[in-house]
Amino acid sequence: MLKDIKTTLGNINREMEEKHAAELAAALGLNYINLSGYPMVEEVLAVIPEEMATIHKVVPYLRLNNQVKVGVVDPNDIECLNYLDQISKEKSFSFNVSVISQSSLLYALENYKLYREKEVERQAKHEQELNDIRNLDIKDMKSAAEAAKSASTTKLLDVLLVGAMRLDASDIHFEPIEGNFVTRYRVDGVLQEIVVLPLIKYHQLVSRIKFMSGLRMDISDKPQDGRFSFAPPDGEAIDFRVSLMPSAYGESIVLRLLNTDKAIIGMDKMGFRPDALNAIKSAVSKPHGMVITSGPTGSGKSTTLYAVLMTLKKPGVKIITLEDPVEYKIDGIEQSQVKPGLGYEFADGLRASLRQDPDILMVGEIRDLQTAEIAVQAALTGHLLLSTIHANSAPAVYARFIDMGVKPFLLSGSINLIMAQRLVRRVCQKCAEKYQPEQAEWSQILERLLPYKARIIKEVADKLTPTPPVLLRAKGCPECSMTGYSGREVIVEYIIPNEVIETLITQKASIMVFEREALRLGMITMETDGLIKAIEGSTTKEEVWRVTKG
Repeated sequence: MLKDIKTTLGNINREMEEKHAAELAAALGLNYINLSGYPMVEEVLAVIPEEMATIHKVVPYLRLNNQVKVGVVDPNDIECLNYLDQISKEKSFSFNVSVISQSSLLYALENYKLYREKEVERQAKHEQELNDIRNLDIKDMKSAAEAAKSASTTKLLDVLLVGAMRLDASDIHFEPIEGNFVTRYRVDGVLQEIVVLPLIKYHQLVSRIKFMSGLRMDISDKPQDGRFSFAPPDGEAIDFRVSLMPSAYGESIVLRLLNTDKAIIGMDKMGFRPDALNAIKSAVSKPHGMVITSGPTGSGKSTTLYAVLMTLKKPGVKIITLEDPVEYKIDGIEQSQVKPGLGYEFADGLRASLRQDPDILMVGEIRDLQTAEIAVQAALTGHLLLSTIHANSAPAVYARFIDMGVKPFLLSGSINLIMAQRLVRRVCQKCAEKYQPEQAEWSQILERLLPYKARIIKEVADKLTPTPPVLLRAKGCPECSMTGYSGREVIVEYIIPNEVIETLITQKASIMVFEREALRLGMITMETDGLIKAIEGSTTKEEVWRVTKG
């Protein structure tokens, strides 16, 4: 009975409190609102911190863009009004004041407490998830697959990204098939299947990738490209370039890891044979001219150019790079990222760069006649220009320029060095097997190498006898994820222009003619370079032929 009386009196007091608040609002020409039971939203409460809401007895309850409705207990409180005016100027908010009761304020303040407790819970859950990812025991393909299989749907993408980073993958492929999807990592240039998971997880993974990359969620029948940054709990953030393309069972996704803070490999550690290394150093030591390297995607062209830039970077030299995207960040060099299709092409950047008084220019790729012509003009007017181009061999670079429409008389005097390169996997030294090749195989190798015996280092030249020497072949162990290989090195062919090459340029010779003449002049091909490395024991003949013969 007493409890019922207290409840009744409490309700009467609440009604009187709300009545007084409404009367005050009417007298001042303001709105009145009863916030008891009002659905308070965390994002709206965040407009005014809890401490200031308590001090000034003011609470935000509705927000539309920068228009915010606030409830105040005392609309005549000068300090409260001054505080609102201060926030309005700092955050460009426009406040609409309503009168509330003390009980409404207390209800709102309870919501602050509720959301504060939820935030503590969220932080604890997030920290636990970070610890789970931090403690992932991913050291090879098998452990990466096990981690992915045991990951929850919400953590799956994080686990796969961390796995790719720890295994030093260059790309991640998500490929939907009937009922499932396949995840593959490209490691040392070779795609390797990691895990097959149910398609239901793939749909949520696609949605998260699109959200992180700022891509359209409602588009699945057209290609999309984007980019996002990911920071693992145990390392620095890196960027991922995203490519989505429609396929038979969904959208095929490829993520390219862009580790801009990764250490740049020095030229002397990339695997260049001595004569090639000397030719590159000589070509880039000249004050002007072009140095062009060619090869397919993933052949190490950018890595070579970055290594060259590191040797050229010094006080008193201005270097500008134009890249798509910027793959490594280098202090002391101005790096500009072009945006194809958005009004900032390589040609646009190259024109602008020439007005910046550079000594050295690096153009990520020569893709069209316009860029090629500006690059040639830059090389002829006192600039050293480094770039890449898609061509299958060093001799094919000349034909590629001519096919683009570059004038032969300009091209013939602008090039210091032409290279073509590939990356071959290094054989794992912990599990490699020694063996003696069959006579037929060795005869094939001899046929490639004997014409260059006088130019090959003595240790290799001494083995070029009719009797097959001992070579290495891949086996596989836990250290190399059972692939038999670990790491990569470059194989290269190059041409230093001479009078004969210049004549062929002016004659607009075909690729076949350029290749025949380059071989006659003694060019060591990429295949030959690779076979030399196989005899030295750093790779295998199978790997060389896989890369050079496809």
